[in-house]
Amino acid sequence: MSRASKQKLNRNGTLFGDVVIHLLLAAIGIVSIYPFFYVLFMSVMPYDRFVSSPIHLLPDGFTLEYFRQVMKDPDLPKAFVMSIVRTVVGTSLATVATMLAGYGLSRKNLRWSGFLSGIFLIPMYFGAGLIPTYVIYNTIGITNTFWALVLPGMVSPMWFFVTKAAMSSYPEQILEAARIDGSGHWRTFWTVVWPTSLPSVATLALMYAMGHWNEYIMTRILVMKDLWTAPVYLYGLINSKITLQGLGVGVRLEPQSYISAVAALLIIPILVMYPLMQRYVITGLTAGAVKG
Repeated sequence: MSRASKQKLNRNGTLFGDVVIHLLLAAIGIVSIYPFFYVLFMSVMPYDRFVSSPIHLLPDGFTLEYFRQVMKDPDLPKAFVMSIVRTVVGTSLATVATMLAGYGLSRKNLRWSGFLSGIFLIPMYFGAGLIPTYVIYNTIGITNTFWALVLPGMVSPMWFFVTKAAMSSYPEQILEAARIDGSGHWRTFWTVVWPTSLPSVATLALMYAMGHWNEYIMTRILVMKDLWTAPVYLYGLINSKITLQGLGVGVRLEPQSYISAVAALLIIPILVMYPLMQRYVITGLTAGAVKG
């Protein structure tokens, strides 16, 4: 077989392999993302159309009745405002704290940096449990306060190590130039490291924001109803509506459609934000993965 024939065969084999890989990835993507769109379809599909067929690839009809039922609750806007405030404040604090920890402990000349970094491994594998955690929070006086929503877990161990890996590969020449110009550690971080690490900052911000927006269990335990965020309040709203319907009190309710409308209100912000920041997330996650 000639060299040209071998090259053509290898090229054809590579092309076929690429096609197979892309088809597999497309199938996995469809299977992964379709449940989200199915929830959105159910939230705008009339209930009688929904029960008329076991499978719906696309919405069969359109209605906003279930969203209107959800939005009728007078306290729901307050819950969404609380979610937004918690997400903004919690994400800002967590992003800054994680970047500071990752940058500081990535410096090779910092004494005990290995030991201090190892401390972050402990909560990754060991937890005190729910009751001791609540007792600690109650002892320091943050239960039933807004700070119970943003201070616990402000620095995630996993995202700390991702940030530390990215900061470890930060060019030393830039930091040395800043030191020669008389810049201290704080000024170097805020004027040099932070502006040039926007992919890492965007990745941390998005991941922390998703965590704050979706968090349910600790919010339900640590604060009273007046500080409930949207996920907690909407879940309570679903339970109360279903309970009232079971007792024969209140309006007629289609549980699947109502729950889908509630879920859609929480999913839509994430579906909008994640594609806009995807390229920053990919860059931030891979920063520091390759040395040299």
